[in-house]
Amino acid sequence: MDPRLQLYTTVLLSGGLGALIFWPDGRFDGGQLGILHSVLDTPANVMKLTMILLAGLVMVLAAARMRRLFYRELEAADARANLTRYLPAQVADQLADGGLSALQQGQRQPMAVMFVDIRGFTRWSETRDPQEVGDFITAFRNEVEDSAARHDGMIDKYMGDAAMLLFDDAPVAMGGPNGAARALACAATLCEAIHRWSDRRVAAGEPVVEIGIGVHAGEVFSGVVGNAARLEYSVFGDAVNTASRLEQHSKTVPQIIIASAVTLTVAGVEPARQRWVSLPPVTLRGRSKVIEIYGREG
Repeated sequence: MDPRLQLYTTVLLSGGLGALIFWPDGRFDGGQLGILHSVLDTPANVMKLTMILLAGLVMVLAAARMRRLFYRELEAADARANLTRYLPAQVADQLADGGLSALQQGQRQPMAVMFVDIRGFTRWSETRDPQEVGDFITAFRNEVEDSAARHDGMIDKYMGDAAMLLFDDAPVAMGGPNGAARALACAATLCEAIHRWSDRRVAAGEPVVEIGIGVHAGEVFSGVVGNAARLEYSVFGDAVNTASRLEQHSKTVPQIIIASAVTLTVAGVEPARQRWVSLPPVTLRGRSKVIEIYGREG
């Protein structure tokens, strides 16, 4: 990978062989050097030396090119890593590959949206040390990220003690479940993870951790807004608002997860077989129609 070392080796090898081939005969009185000189003292060895020299130069150019490609890939990987700090990983990959204009145009697509929120966090954090609050939020986000990764979910944004996750239908082309099915599975996985985390905290003398989750599937508009200096991936639409309202509605029912009937239908879920409980239909804020919902303990 080091062209300087390749060049040094080429010069050393070709220079040494050239000296043996073209060294004046009088300098060799016999012995091993004389035998070596007689072996190399033929016109054919000039061609061999030329081939060695050319091969060495090719290696130098190849090493230089490989080194440039290597550093270019490192820079691209570093750029992707920086982008994922501000954008979802799936979007960052497209942006790093030069797809900003396509992302800025946006698109309408079916997508499942999931909101999760920690219950009683504001009241709990008022009496806690800032470092403890930061560690708590970091641990919560780690659980969210692990659960999202298991089900190919995209973390759109964090809002303090809450998170918004997106599940599109891209894996369907590869034989995977659709976004609604993965969103429901992710909600169940996250509930289990938070429950285990809460048990560890309770064993250490800390309060129990409770969450609420809302899931809804529908058509959304998704795209990147802003310019190269400041970009934000945004998702708009009724599905986003409905999922957020369902998460808020979970505060009023015993169940942890609230999902719309539409979401269960799209996911191909039979409520009775998967422990979903039918809840009274509600009219969510911002909607004029009643929506059928189901709840689950998680």
